[in-house]
Amino acid sequence: MSKNTKSVIIIGAGMSGLSTAAYSQMNGYETTIFELHETPGGCCTSWQRKDFTFDWCLSWLKGTGHKDEMSLIWNELGCLDDVSIYHINTFNTVIFPDGQKVTFHADPDKLELSLIEQFPEDTKHIKEFCGYIRKLAGCSPHFPFLKNTGLMTWWEKAKMMWKLLPYMKTLMNTMSISIEDYSKRFNNPILAESLNWIIYDRLGSFPVMPFAFNIANAADKAIGVPDVGSLGLAKKLASRVKKLGGKIHYKAKVDQILVENNKAIGVRLSNGQEHFADYVISASDSYNTTQHLLRGAYPHPVMDKMYSHLHNDPKGIIFPSLVAVFIAVNKDYTDHDPYSTYLIDDKLKSELIGINHGGIAVQVRSTLLPKQAPEGKSVLYITYLTDSQPWQNLNANSVQSEHISIGRNSHTRRRRSVEYKVAKKGVGSKILQFLSQHFEELENNVEFIDVVTPLTCERYTKNYNGTVLGWDPFSPYSEEFEKYINRHGPTLPHLDNFYFSGHWGTSNGVAQAVASGRHIAQYLCLQDSKRFRVTPFLSNANTATQPKENEQYA
Repeated sequence: MSKNTKSVIIIGAGMSGLSTAAYSQMNGYETTIFELHETPGGCCTSWQRKDFTFDWCLSWLKGTGHKDEMSLIWNELGCLDDVSIYHINTFNTVIFPDGQKVTFHADPDKLELSLIEQFPEDTKHIKEFCGYIRKLAGCSPHFPFLKNTGLMTWWEKAKMMWKLLPYMKTLMNTMSISIEDYSKRFNNPILAESLNWIIYDRLGSFPVMPFAFNIANAADKAIGVPDVGSLGLAKKLASRVKKLGGKIHYKAKVDQILVENNKAIGVRLSNGQEHFADYVISASDSYNTTQHLLRGAYPHPVMDKMYSHLHNDPKGIIFPSLVAVFIAVNKDYTDHDPYSTYLIDDKLKSELIGINHGGIAVQVRSTLLPKQAPEGKSVLYITYLTDSQPWQNLNANSVQSEHISIGRNSHTRRRRSVEYKVAKKGVGSKILQFLSQHFEELENNVEFIDVVTPLTCERYTKNYNGTVLGWDPFSPYSEEFEKYINRHGPTLPHLDNFYFSGHWGTSNGVAQAVASGRHIAQYLCLQDSKRFRVTPFLSNANTATQPKENEQYA
Protein backbone atom coordinates (compact mmCIF):
# COMPACT_ATOMS: atom_id res chain seq x y z
CA MET A 1 0.00 0.00 0.00
CA SER A 2 1.28 3.48 -0.85
CA LYS A 3 1.29 6.50 1.46
CA ASN A 4 -1.80 7.76 -0.37
CA THR A 5 -3.77 4.59 0.33
CA LYS A 6 -7.03 5.26 2.11
CA SER A 7 -7.96 3.19 5.14
CA VAL A 8 -11.24 1.56 6.16
CA ILE A 9 -12.34 0.35 9.58
CA ILE A 10 -15.09 -2.28 9.57
CA ILE A 11 -17.13 -3.10 12.66
CA GLY A 12 -17.97 -6.80 12.66
CA ALA A 13 -16.46 -9.87 10.98
CA GLY A 14 -19.77 -11.34 9.89
CA MET A 15 -20.21 -12.29 6.25
CA SER A 16 -20.98 -8.71 5.17
CA GLY A 17 -18.00 -7.29 7.07
CA LEU A 18 -15.64 -9.87 5.60
CA SER A 19 -16.98 -9.29 2.09
CA THR A 20 -16.64 -5.53 2.52
CA ALA A 21 -13.02 -6.00 3.57
CA ALA A 22 -12.22 -8.34 0.67
CA TYR A 23 -13.63 -6.08 -2.03
CA SER A 24 -12.16 -2.95 -0.40
CA GLN A 25 -8.71 -4.58 -0.37
CA MET A 26 -9.13 -5.46 -4.04
CA ASN A 27 -9.67 -1.77 -4.73
CA GLY A 28 -6.63 -0.47 -2.94
CA TYR A 29 -8.06 0.31 0.49
CA GLU A 30 -6.32 -0.75 3.69
CA THR A 31 -8.94 -2.50 5.79
CA THR A 32 -9.10 -3.43 9.46
CA ILE A 33 -11.97 -5.39 11.01
CA PHE A 34 -12.78 -5.30 14.73
CA GLU A 35 -14.86 -8.29 15.82
CA LEU A 36 -16.54 -8.91 19.19
CA HIS A 37 -16.33 -12.71 18.94
CA GLU A 38 -13.24 -14.94 18.59
CA THR A 39 -14.35 -16.43 15.27
CA PRO A 40 -15.54 -14.93 11.97
CA GLY A 41 -19.00 -15.27 10.48
CA GLY A 42 -21.37 -13.57 12.91
CA CYS A 43 -24.67 -15.46 12.59
CA CYS A 44 -23.07 -17.68 9.94
CA THR A 45 -21.48 -19.94 12.51
CA SER A 46 -21.17 -23.37 14.11
CA TRP A 47 -19.46 -24.89 17.16
CA GLN A 48 -18.12 -28.23 18.37
CA ARG A 49 -19.63 -30.51 20.99
CA LYS A 50 -17.65 -33.70 21.51
CA ASP A 51 -17.27 -35.24 18.03
CA PHE A 52 -20.22 -33.32 16.60
CA THR A 53 -20.55 -29.97 14.84
CA PHE A 54 -23.65 -27.90 15.59
CA ASP A 55 -24.26 -25.69 12.56
CA TRP A 56 -26.60 -22.80 13.36
CA CYS A 57 -27.05 -21.07 10.04
CA LEU A 58 -27.16 -22.42 6.50
CA SER A 59 -30.23 -24.36 5.41
CA TRP A 60 -29.53 -23.36 1.83
CA LEU A 61 -27.24 -20.88 0.09
CA LYS A 62 -28.00 -18.82 -2.99
CA GLY A 63 -25.45 -18.91 -5.82
CA THR A 64 -24.25 -22.50 -5.48
CA GLY A 65 -25.51 -23.64 -8.87
CA HIS A 66 -25.75 -22.07 -12.31
CA LYS A 67 -24.01 -18.87 -13.37
CA ASP A 68 -26.27 -16.28 -11.85
CA GLU A 69 -24.85 -13.07 -10.43
CA MET A 70 -24.50 -14.44 -6.90
CA SER A 71 -22.46 -17.40 -8.14
CA LEU A 72 -20.08 -14.90 -9.75
CA ILE A 73 -19.60 -13.21 -6.37
CA TRP A 74 -18.79 -16.53 -4.68
CA ASN A 75 -16.28 -17.19 -7.48
CA GLU A 76 -14.66 -13.76 -6.99
CA LEU A 77 -14.28 -14.45 -3.27
CA GLY A 78 -13.25 -18.09 -3.66
CA CYS A 79 -15.62 -19.23 -0.92
CA LEU A 80 -16.91 -22.28 -2.80
CA ASP A 81 -13.57 -23.37 -4.22
CA ASP A 82 -13.06 -27.11 -3.66
CA VAL A 83 -16.44 -27.30 -1.86
CA SER A 84 -19.06 -29.98 -2.52
CA ILE A 85 -22.70 -28.88 -2.67
CA TYR A 86 -25.69 -30.84 -1.39
CA HIS A 87 -28.62 -29.97 -3.66
CA ILE A 88 -32.16 -30.04 -2.34
CA ASN A 89 -34.66 -32.47 -3.85
CA THR A 90 -37.36 -32.10 -1.21
CA PHE A 91 -37.77 -28.54 0.02
CA ASN A 92 -39.86 -29.44 3.07
CA THR A 93 -42.37 -31.95 4.43
CA VAL A 94 -45.13 -30.60 6.67
CA ILE A 95 -46.39 -33.19 9.17
CA PHE A 96 -49.68 -32.68 11.03
CA PRO A 97 -50.44 -33.99 14.55
CA ASP A 98 -52.68 -36.73 13.13
CA GLY A 99 -49.84 -38.00 10.92
CA GLN A 100 -50.95 -36.48 7.60
CA LYS A 101 -48.02 -35.26 5.50
CA VAL A 102 -47.65 -32.76 2.69
CA THR A 103 -44.34 -32.99 0.82
CA PHE A 104 -43.08 -30.04 -1.19
CA HIS A 105 -40.77 -31.49 -3.83
CA ALA A 106 -38.31 -29.09 -5.43
CA ASP A 107 -39.19 -30.33 -8.93
CA PRO A 108 -42.41 -28.45 -9.85
CA ASP A 109 -43.59 -31.27 -12.13
CA LYS A 110 -43.19 -33.85 -9.36
CA LEU A 111 -44.73 -31.44 -6.87
CA GLU A 112 -47.76 -30.83 -9.07
CA LEU A 113 -48.41 -34.52 -9.66
CA SER A 114 -48.04 -35.49 -5.99
CA LEU A 115 -50.25 -32.65 -4.70
CA ILE A 116 -52.99 -33.30 -7.28
CA GLU A 117 -52.96 -37.00 -6.39
CA GLN A 118 -53.28 -36.13 -2.70
CA PHE A 119 -55.67 -33.18 -3.06
CA PRO A 120 -57.57 -33.54 -6.36
CA GLU A 121 -60.19 -31.00 -5.29
CA ASP A 122 -57.48 -28.29 -5.51
CA THR A 123 -56.13 -29.18 -8.96
CA LYS A 124 -56.71 -25.70 -10.37
CA HIS A 125 -54.88 -23.88 -7.56
CA ILE A 126 -52.07 -26.46 -7.43
CA LYS A 127 -51.39 -25.95 -11.14
CA GLU A 128 -51.35 -22.19 -10.63
CA PHE A 129 -48.87 -22.39 -7.73
CA CYS A 130 -46.58 -24.80 -9.58
CA GLY A 131 -46.83 -22.54 -12.62
CA TYR A 132 -45.47 -19.71 -10.49
CA ILE A 133 -42.53 -21.93 -9.52
CA ARG A 134 -41.73 -22.79 -13.15
CA LYS A 135 -41.89 -19.15 -14.20
CA LEU A 136 -39.74 -17.89 -11.32
CA ALA A 137 -37.10 -20.54 -12.05
CA GLY A 138 -36.46 -18.78 -15.35
CA CYS A 139 -36.41 -15.42 -13.61
CA SER A 140 -33.82 -16.31 -10.95
CA PRO A 141 -30.64 -15.81 -13.05
CA HIS A 142 -31.64 -12.21 -13.81
CA PHE A 143 -31.93 -10.97 -10.24
CA PRO A 144 -29.22 -8.35 -9.56
CA PHE A 145 -26.52 -9.05 -6.99
CA LEU A 146 -23.42 -7.46 -8.54
CA LYS A 147 -24.72 -3.94 -7.99
CA ASN A 148 -27.21 -2.25 -5.74
CA THR A 149 -30.01 -0.75 -7.84
CA GLY A 150 -29.02 2.72 -6.64
CA LEU A 151 -25.56 2.27 -8.17
CA MET A 152 -26.84 1.28 -11.60
CA THR A 153 -26.83 3.61 -14.57
CA TRP A 154 -30.14 4.19 -16.35
CA TRP A 155 -28.92 1.87 -19.10
CA GLU A 156 -28.10 -0.92 -16.63
CA LYS A 157 -31.52 -0.52 -15.04
CA ALA A 158 -33.15 -0.67 -18.46
CA LYS A 159 -31.30 -3.88 -19.34
CA MET A 160 -32.25 -5.43 -16.00
CA MET A 161 -35.91 -4.52 -16.47
CA TRP A 162 -35.87 -5.86 -20.03
CA LYS A 163 -34.61 -9.22 -18.79
CA LEU A 164 -37.23 -9.30 -16.03
CA LEU A 165 -40.06 -8.13 -18.28
CA PRO A 166 -41.29 -11.67 -19.23
CA TYR A 167 -41.68 -12.44 -15.50
CA MET A 168 -43.33 -9.20 -14.37
CA LYS A 169 -46.87 -10.56 -14.31
CA THR A 170 -45.81 -13.49 -12.13
CA LEU A 171 -43.77 -11.23 -9.85
CA MET A 172 -46.68 -8.84 -9.43
CA ASN A 173 -49.18 -11.65 -8.82
CA THR A 174 -47.01 -13.33 -6.21
CA MET A 175 -46.00 -10.11 -4.44
CA SER A 176 -49.51 -8.67 -4.20
CA ILE A 177 -50.95 -11.27 -1.82
CA SER A 178 -49.75 -12.90 1.40
CA ILE A 179 -49.29 -16.65 1.49
CA GLU A 180 -51.93 -16.82 4.24
CA ASP A 181 -54.55 -15.04 2.14
CA TYR A 182 -53.52 -17.03 -0.93
CA SER A 183 -53.86 -20.32 0.94
CA LYS A 184 -57.49 -19.51 1.74
CA ARG A 185 -58.30 -20.06 -1.94
CA PHE A 186 -57.54 -23.77 -1.52
CA ASN A 187 -60.38 -26.11 -0.63
CA ASN A 188 -58.53 -28.69 1.43
CA PRO A 189 -57.62 -27.27 4.87
CA ILE A 190 -54.55 -29.52 5.22
CA LEU A 191 -53.01 -28.27 1.98
CA ALA A 192 -54.06 -24.68 2.73
CA GLU A 193 -52.35 -24.67 6.12
CA SER A 194 -49.23 -26.49 4.90
CA LEU A 195 -48.53 -23.75 2.33
CA ASN A 196 -47.82 -21.33 5.18
CA TRP A 197 -45.07 -23.63 6.50
CA ILE A 198 -43.08 -24.22 3.29
CA ILE A 199 -40.13 -22.17 4.57
CA TYR A 200 -39.94 -24.26 7.77
CA ASP A 201 -41.77 -21.93 10.18
CA ARG A 202 -45.13 -20.25 9.65
CA LEU A 203 -44.55 -17.03 7.68
CA GLY A 204 -48.14 -16.27 6.77
CA SER A 205 -47.59 -12.52 6.44
CA PHE A 206 -44.96 -13.01 3.72
CA PRO A 207 -46.14 -12.72 0.10
CA VAL A 208 -46.37 -15.79 -2.10
CA MET A 209 -43.25 -14.85 -4.08
CA PRO A 210 -40.50 -15.97 -1.64
CA PHE A 211 -42.23 -19.35 -1.15
CA ALA A 212 -42.47 -20.09 -4.87
CA PHE A 213 -39.12 -18.42 -5.61
CA ASN A 214 -37.14 -20.52 -3.12
CA ILE A 215 -38.64 -23.75 -4.40
CA ALA A 216 -37.83 -22.53 -7.93
CA ASN A 217 -34.21 -21.93 -6.91
CA ALA A 218 -34.01 -25.43 -5.44
CA ALA A 219 -35.50 -26.91 -8.63
CA ASP A 220 -32.95 -25.02 -10.70
CA LYS A 221 -30.11 -26.05 -8.35
CA ALA A 222 -29.40 -22.37 -7.75
CA ILE A 223 -29.39 -23.03 -4.00
CA GLY A 224 -27.66 -25.79 -2.08
CA VAL A 225 -25.75 -26.60 1.12
CA PRO A 226 -21.93 -26.29 0.99
CA ASP A 227 -20.22 -29.18 2.77
CA VAL A 228 -17.92 -26.85 4.72
CA GLY A 229 -20.94 -25.60 6.65
CA SER A 230 -21.57 -22.10 7.97
CA LEU A 231 -18.36 -21.49 9.93
CA GLY A 232 -16.31 -23.21 7.23
CA LEU A 233 -17.72 -20.77 4.68
CA ALA A 234 -16.91 -17.83 6.96
CA LYS A 235 -13.36 -19.07 7.55
CA LYS A 236 -12.75 -19.36 3.80
CA LEU A 237 -13.87 -15.75 3.38
CA ALA A 238 -11.73 -14.61 6.33
CA SER A 239 -8.76 -16.38 4.76
CA ARG A 240 -9.40 -14.55 1.50
CA VAL A 241 -9.45 -11.23 3.37
CA LYS A 242 -6.09 -11.96 4.98
CA LYS A 243 -4.50 -13.07 1.69
CA LEU A 244 -5.62 -9.79 0.17
CA GLY A 245 -3.85 -7.93 2.99
CA GLY A 246 -6.77 -7.16 5.30
CA LYS A 247 -6.46 -7.32 9.09
CA ILE A 248 -8.96 -8.92 11.48
CA HIS A 249 -8.85 -8.29 15.23
CA TYR A 250 -10.97 -10.71 17.29
CA LYS A 251 -12.19 -10.18 20.87
CA ALA A 252 -12.19 -6.47 20.03
CA LYS A 253 -15.38 -4.70 21.04
CA VAL A 254 -16.06 -1.30 19.48
CA ASP A 255 -17.56 1.05 22.07
CA GLN A 256 -17.85 4.26 20.04
CA ILE A 257 -17.55 5.56 16.50
CA LEU A 258 -15.36 8.64 16.55
CA VAL A 259 -16.68 11.66 14.66
CA GLU A 260 -15.09 15.01 13.86
CA ASN A 261 -16.89 17.79 11.97
CA ASN A 262 -19.68 15.35 11.07
CA LYS A 263 -17.21 12.93 9.53
CA ALA A 264 -16.52 9.40 10.80
CA ILE A 265 -12.79 9.22 11.56
CA GLY A 266 -12.33 6.02 13.57
CA VAL A 267 -13.43 3.94 16.54
CA ARG A 268 -12.75 3.63 20.25
CA LEU A 269 -12.58 0.09 21.64
CA SER A 270 -13.86 -1.02 25.03
CA ASN A 271 -10.26 -1.09 26.33
CA GLY A 272 -9.86 2.62 25.49
CA GLN A 273 -7.72 2.16 22.38
CA GLU A 274 -8.53 4.48 19.49
CA HIS A 275 -8.03 3.58 15.84
CA PHE A 276 -8.41 6.00 12.96
CA ALA A 277 -9.33 5.58 9.30
CA ASP A 278 -10.68 7.48 6.30
CA TYR A 279 -13.92 5.47 6.34
CA VAL A 280 -15.92 3.61 8.97
CA ILE A 281 -18.25 0.79 7.90
CA SER A 282 -20.69 -0.75 10.37
CA ALA A 283 -21.37 -4.37 9.47
CA SER A 284 -23.24 -4.91 12.72
CA ASP A 285 -26.58 -4.25 14.39
CA SER A 286 -28.31 -1.07 13.24
CA TYR A 287 -29.80 -0.06 16.59
CA ASN A 288 -26.55 -0.59 18.50
CA THR A 289 -24.64 1.34 15.84
CA THR A 290 -26.87 4.41 15.73
CA GLN A 291 -28.03 4.61 19.34
CA HIS A 292 -24.92 3.43 21.19
CA LEU A 293 -21.82 3.68 18.99
CA LEU A 294 -22.96 7.03 17.53
CA ARG A 295 -24.77 8.11 20.74
CA GLY A 296 -27.99 8.80 18.83
CA ALA A 297 -26.47 11.90 17.23
CA TYR A 298 -27.42 11.13 13.61
CA PRO A 299 -31.15 10.53 13.04
CA HIS A 300 -32.34 8.68 9.96
CA PRO A 301 -35.67 9.65 8.35
CA VAL A 302 -36.79 6.04 7.86
CA MET A 303 -34.91 4.02 10.46
CA ASP A 304 -36.07 6.30 13.26
CA LYS A 305 -39.68 5.45 12.35
CA MET A 306 -38.72 1.79 12.42
CA TYR A 307 -37.04 2.19 15.83
CA SER A 308 -40.16 3.89 17.22
CA HIS A 309 -42.33 1.04 15.98
CA LEU A 310 -39.75 -1.43 17.26
CA HIS A 311 -40.11 -0.24 20.85
CA ASN A 312 -43.92 -0.38 20.75
CA ASP A 313 -44.40 -3.58 18.76
CA PRO A 314 -41.35 -5.32 17.23
CA LYS A 315 -43.46 -7.80 15.25
CA GLY A 316 -43.36 -7.01 11.55
CA ILE A 317 -40.39 -4.63 11.92
CA ILE A 318 -37.52 -6.99 12.61
CA PHE A 319 -37.39 -10.67 11.77
CA PRO A 320 -38.11 -12.79 14.87
CA SER A 321 -35.59 -14.46 17.11
CA LEU A 322 -34.93 -18.18 17.08
CA VAL A 323 -34.76 -21.03 19.55
CA ALA A 324 -32.55 -23.85 18.29
CA VAL A 325 -32.11 -27.28 19.82
CA PHE A 326 -29.25 -29.52 18.67
CA ILE A 327 -29.43 -33.22 19.47
CA ALA A 328 -26.34 -35.38 18.88
CA VAL A 329 -27.40 -39.00 18.42
CA ASN A 330 -25.53 -42.30 18.26
CA LYS A 331 -27.75 -43.50 15.41
CA ASP A 332 -28.00 -42.96 11.65
CA TYR A 333 -31.13 -41.06 10.58
CA THR A 334 -30.20 -40.39 6.96
CA ASP A 335 -33.28 -42.40 5.92
CA HIS A 336 -35.46 -39.57 7.29
CA ASP A 337 -36.35 -36.46 5.28
CA PRO A 338 -33.60 -33.85 5.66
CA TYR A 339 -36.18 -31.07 6.09
CA SER A 340 -39.47 -31.48 7.99
CA THR A 341 -41.87 -29.28 9.93
CA TYR A 342 -43.97 -30.89 12.65
CA LEU A 343 -47.17 -29.09 13.63
CA ILE A 344 -47.72 -29.60 17.35
CA ASP A 345 -50.70 -29.69 19.71
CA ASP A 346 -51.56 -26.92 22.17
CA LYS A 347 -50.06 -28.77 25.14
CA LEU A 348 -46.55 -28.94 23.67
CA LYS A 349 -46.90 -25.40 22.32
CA SER A 350 -47.59 -24.15 25.86
CA GLU A 351 -44.40 -25.86 27.07
CA LEU A 352 -42.05 -24.30 24.49
CA ILE A 353 -40.97 -20.90 25.82
CA GLY A 354 -41.94 -17.95 23.62
CA ILE A 355 -42.97 -19.99 20.57
CA ASN A 356 -44.67 -17.81 17.94
CA HIS A 357 -46.55 -20.55 16.08
CA GLY A 358 -47.60 -24.14 16.58
CA GLY A 359 -44.80 -25.93 14.79
CA ILE A 360 -41.13 -26.91 14.98
CA ALA A 361 -38.75 -27.30 12.05
CA VAL A 362 -36.50 -30.38 12.12
CA GLN A 363 -33.41 -30.89 9.95
CA VAL A 364 -31.23 -33.98 9.86
CA ARG A 365 -28.07 -31.91 9.59
CA SER A 366 -25.82 -34.92 9.14
CA THR A 367 -27.63 -35.67 5.86
CA LEU A 368 -27.03 -32.14 4.57
CA LEU A 369 -23.55 -31.91 6.11
CA PRO A 370 -22.09 -35.42 6.55
CA LYS A 371 -18.85 -34.11 8.06
CA GLN A 372 -20.71 -32.77 11.08
CA ALA A 373 -21.31 -36.15 12.72
CA PRO A 374 -19.15 -39.28 12.99
CA GLU A 375 -20.08 -42.11 10.64
CA GLY A 376 -23.24 -43.88 11.75
CA LYS A 377 -24.30 -40.96 13.96
CA SER A 378 -26.59 -37.96 13.43
CA VAL A 379 -27.19 -34.34 14.36
CA LEU A 380 -30.79 -33.15 14.58
CA TYR A 381 -31.35 -29.40 14.32
CA ILE A 382 -34.73 -28.20 15.65
CA THR A 383 -35.88 -24.59 15.48
CA TYR A 384 -38.87 -22.41 16.16
CA LEU A 385 -39.41 -18.66 15.87
CA THR A 386 -39.77 -16.92 19.19
CA ASP A 387 -40.09 -13.57 20.91
CA SER A 388 -37.08 -12.45 22.90
CA GLN A 389 -39.01 -10.98 25.84
CA PRO A 390 -40.00 -14.27 27.58
CA TRP A 391 -36.34 -15.29 27.65
CA GLN A 392 -35.30 -11.88 28.97
CA ASN A 393 -37.91 -12.21 31.71
CA LEU A 394 -36.53 -15.62 32.69
CA ASN A 395 -33.06 -14.14 32.98
CA ALA A 396 -34.17 -11.08 34.97
CA ASN A 397 -32.75 -12.48 38.22
CA SER A 398 -29.27 -13.15 36.84
CA VAL A 399 -26.33 -11.70 38.73
CA GLN A 400 -23.56 -10.40 36.52
CA SER A 401 -20.01 -10.80 37.74
CA GLU A 402 -17.05 -8.54 37.06
CA HIS A 403 -14.72 -11.54 37.15
CA ILE A 404 -14.16 -13.39 33.89
CA SER A 405 -11.99 -16.48 33.67
CA ILE A 406 -8.57 -15.87 32.15
CA GLY A 407 -8.47 -16.83 28.50
CA ARG A 408 -12.21 -16.47 27.99
CA ASN A 409 -13.71 -13.73 25.84
CA SER A 410 -15.09 -11.21 28.33
CA HIS A 411 -17.23 -9.60 25.61
CA THR A 412 -19.33 -12.72 25.06
CA ARG A 413 -19.37 -14.16 28.60
CA ARG A 414 -22.66 -13.87 30.53
CA ARG A 415 -24.06 -15.25 33.75
CA ARG A 416 -27.60 -16.59 33.46
CA SER A 417 -30.30 -17.04 36.08
CA VAL A 418 -31.30 -20.45 37.41
CA GLU A 419 -34.78 -19.93 35.95
CA TYR A 420 -33.31 -19.34 32.50
CA LYS A 421 -31.09 -22.43 32.65
CA VAL A 422 -33.96 -24.62 33.84
CA ALA A 423 -36.20 -23.30 31.04
CA LYS A 424 -33.55 -24.09 28.39
CA LYS A 425 -33.15 -27.61 29.72
CA GLY A 426 -36.93 -28.03 29.78
CA VAL A 427 -37.32 -26.99 26.14
CA GLY A 428 -34.66 -29.49 25.08
CA SER A 429 -36.31 -32.24 27.12
CA LYS A 430 -39.81 -31.58 25.75
CA ILE A 431 -38.60 -31.54 22.14
CA LEU A 432 -36.62 -34.74 22.67
CA GLN A 433 -39.70 -36.42 24.14
CA PHE A 434 -41.84 -35.31 21.17
CA LEU A 435 -39.34 -36.37 18.49
CA SER A 436 -38.92 -39.79 20.07
CA GLN A 437 -42.33 -40.58 18.58
CA HIS A 438 -40.92 -39.96 15.09
CA PHE A 439 -37.25 -41.00 15.31
CA GLU A 440 -36.82 -44.60 16.41
CA GLU A 441 -34.67 -45.27 19.50
CA LEU A 442 -33.89 -41.57 19.83
CA GLU A 443 -34.02 -41.16 23.61
CA ASN A 444 -31.76 -44.17 24.23
CA ASN A 445 -29.04 -42.89 21.89
CA VAL A 446 -28.70 -39.21 22.79
CA GLU A 447 -25.11 -38.13 23.40
CA PHE A 448 -25.56 -34.39 23.81
CA ILE A 449 -28.26 -31.69 23.71
CA ASP A 450 -27.53 -27.98 23.23
CA VAL A 451 -30.20 -25.25 23.35
CA VAL A 452 -29.73 -21.78 21.83
CA THR A 453 -32.02 -18.82 22.64
CA PRO A 454 -32.33 -15.21 21.43
CA LEU A 455 -30.08 -14.17 24.31
CA THR A 456 -27.34 -16.42 22.91
CA CYS A 457 -27.54 -14.70 19.53
CA GLU A 458 -27.57 -11.26 21.11
CA ARG A 459 -24.45 -11.84 23.21
CA TYR A 460 -22.38 -13.08 20.27
CA THR A 461 -23.61 -10.67 17.58
CA LYS A 462 -25.27 -7.71 19.40
CA ASN A 463 -28.30 -8.21 17.12
CA TYR A 464 -31.33 -6.42 18.54
CA ASN A 465 -33.48 -8.91 20.52
CA GLY A 466 -31.38 -11.70 19.00
CA THR A 467 -32.93 -11.33 15.54
CA VAL A 468 -31.32 -13.66 13.01
CA LEU A 469 -32.06 -11.66 9.84
CA GLY A 470 -32.32 -7.97 10.80
CA TRP A 471 -35.19 -5.96 9.38
CA ASP A 472 -38.31 -7.85 8.34
CA PRO A 473 -38.08 -7.88 4.51
CA PHE A 474 -41.80 -7.09 4.18
CA SER A 475 -42.26 -4.57 6.97
CA PRO A 476 -44.53 -1.52 6.44
CA TYR A 477 -41.38 0.56 5.96
CA SER A 478 -39.43 -1.76 3.64
CA GLU A 479 -40.36 0.04 0.41
CA GLU A 480 -39.62 3.47 1.89
CA PHE A 481 -36.31 2.21 3.27
CA GLU A 482 -35.34 0.68 -0.08
CA LYS A 483 -36.09 3.95 -1.87
CA TYR A 484 -33.88 5.83 0.59
CA ILE A 485 -31.01 3.38 0.13
CA ASN A 486 -31.29 3.55 -3.66
CA ARG A 487 -31.20 7.34 -3.58
CA HIS A 488 -28.67 8.02 -0.81
CA GLY A 489 -26.90 4.71 -0.27
CA PRO A 490 -26.60 2.83 3.04
CA THR A 491 -25.67 6.00 4.91
CA LEU A 492 -26.81 8.30 7.70
CA PRO A 493 -27.80 11.90 6.86
CA HIS A 494 -25.20 14.53 7.76
CA LEU A 495 -22.51 11.95 8.61
CA ASP A 496 -19.77 11.66 6.00
CA ASN A 497 -17.47 8.71 5.34
CA PHE A 498 -19.79 6.24 7.04
CA TYR A 499 -21.74 3.31 5.57
CA PHE A 500 -23.85 0.36 6.69
CA SER A 501 -23.09 -3.10 5.34
CA GLY A 502 -25.19 -6.22 5.69
CA HIS A 503 -28.77 -6.99 6.69
CA TRP A 504 -29.41 -3.57 8.18
CA GLY A 505 -28.88 -1.89 4.82
CA THR A 506 -30.14 -4.54 2.42
CA SER A 507 -32.41 -7.59 2.28
CA ASN A 508 -31.98 -10.79 4.30
CA GLY A 509 -29.80 -13.86 3.91
CA VAL A 510 -26.13 -14.80 3.80
CA ALA A 511 -25.88 -14.24 0.04
CA GLN A 512 -27.41 -10.78 0.26
CA ALA A 513 -25.11 -9.87 3.15
CA VAL A 514 -22.05 -10.92 1.12
CA ALA A 515 -23.29 -9.05 -1.96
CA SER A 516 -23.72 -5.90 0.16
CA GLY A 517 -19.97 -5.93 0.87
CA ARG A 518 -19.33 -5.68 -2.86
CA HIS A 519 -21.76 -2.77 -3.04
CA ILE A 520 -20.00 -0.90 -0.23
CA ALA A 521 -16.68 -1.16 -2.07
CA GLN A 522 -18.44 0.23 -5.13
CA TYR A 523 -19.74 3.17 -3.07
CA LEU A 524 -16.19 3.84 -1.82
CA CYS A 525 -14.86 3.78 -5.37
CA LEU A 526 -17.64 6.10 -6.51
CA GLN A 527 -16.86 8.55 -3.70
CA ASP A 528 -13.15 8.52 -4.58
CA SER A 529 -13.68 8.57 -8.38
CA LYS A 530 -11.91 5.23 -8.78
CA ARG A 531 -12.47 2.27 -11.03
CA PHE A 532 -14.03 -0.66 -9.22
CA ARG A 533 -11.78 -3.70 -9.66
CA VAL A 534 -12.00 -7.39 -8.89
CA THR A 535 -8.93 -9.45 -8.11
CA PRO A 536 -9.69 -12.92 -9.53
CA PHE A 537 -9.42 -15.79 -7.09
CA LEU A 538 -6.91 -18.47 -8.04
CA SER A 539 -7.59 -21.92 -6.66
CA ASN A 540 -4.84 -23.14 -4.32
CA ALA A 541 -2.82 -19.99 -5.06
CA ASN A 542 -0.98 -18.13 -2.33
CA THR A 543 -0.70 -14.87 -4.22
CA ALA A 544 -3.35 -12.74 -5.89
CA THR A 545 -3.27 -11.83 -9.55
CA GLN A 546 -3.33 -8.29 -10.85
CA PRO A 547 -6.73 -6.58 -10.60
CA LYS A 548 -9.06 -6.90 -13.54
CA GLU A 549 -11.01 -3.79 -14.45
CA ASN A 550 -14.58 -4.83 -15.06
CA GLU A 551 -16.58 -1.82 -13.90
CA GLN A 552 -15.99 1.90 -13.88
CA TYR A 553 -17.27 4.85 -11.89
CA ALA A 554 -16.21 8.26 -13.13
